[in-house]
Amino acid sequence: MSIRFVDFDLDESMVAKTIYGNHPHETTKRGAILDRDIGLELRQFLSEFNAAIKTERPAYYRIDAFIDQEKLWILEVNASFVDGWGTALNLGRAARIFVEPKDLVFPRFFAVENTIYSPELELLIAELKIRGLSGQFYDQPFLTSPNPIYVYGRVGSRDYPNVLPYDGLRLDNKVNLALVSQNWQGHSLKTPKHYLQRWCSWEELPKNVVLKFCNKSSPECQRAGQSVLFGKPSGQAPFLRRCYRNELLLAQEPIPNPHGCQLIILAIGDKALTGYIQYSWQRIINDNSVHGPLKIN
Repeated sequence: MSIRFVDFDLDESMVAKTIYGNHPHETTKRGAILDRDIGLELRQFLSEFNAAIKTERPAYYRIDAFIDQEKLWILEVNASFVDGWGTALNLGRAARIFVEPKDLVFPRFFAVENTIYSPELELLIAELKIRGLSGQFYDQPFLTSPNPIYVYGRVGSRDYPNVLPYDGLRLDNKVNLALVSQNWQGHSLKTPKHYLQRWCSWEELPKNVVLKFCNKSSPECQRAGQSVLFGKPSGQAPFLRRCYRNELLLAQEPIPNPHGCQLIILAIGDKALTGYIQYSWQRIINDNSVHGPLKIN
């Protein structure tokens, strides 16, 4: 089996009590193991992804995935706001999941756009120090930092070469996954069918699709008030239709979620290093869900 659900021997005394503001961190020992075939396919997929979008430096990725019929379905590849490292490393250490420290290539300095994410970033810095790596908060404006700095926030452009993830806003565009998925041939790792204006008109779109704004920071996404919408509207929907025609909006086929969970996989370059599981029966699974360990072989 490529994907196994297991109960880890989780040392609760090691688990962080909060990771987001003052909200309690809910966890479970029920986690998953991605076997070697999945790990190898993840590396191949990331290699093809990096080549297709022409990354100039090793990129940082947060991958959202569902599990269906022993397949791993990649729903999104996030390259700008790549948080979750502290949670993943903390849960992994509590579950005795080893991550090679030399693969955790981070700069010395870290910052947040919104202080509500400070507990999770502080957790990352603490976990890096436990592994013999350095890290500290940067309390100055990070865009003008003279040193490389990793930021929890929707940032990252070529205009600010010291701000990591570098070029994250361009790499984060959801069109990238749509284009890469056209040629991806995986056995255990799959991508949903994507719909773009260049392949399929708005009128030809199936009713049962998931609509996603290509840029979560765009004015169009802000106007809609949400980045994901379920189902093509039955009416004229001129705003969404216009966004789709201008490729500011795309569509994905819906993927079943029989296990009621989402995997968060964190990668640097072409290496998927760590992650965790979010358990929730909500259609959109957020970080306020219950977290479990994830091991990637």
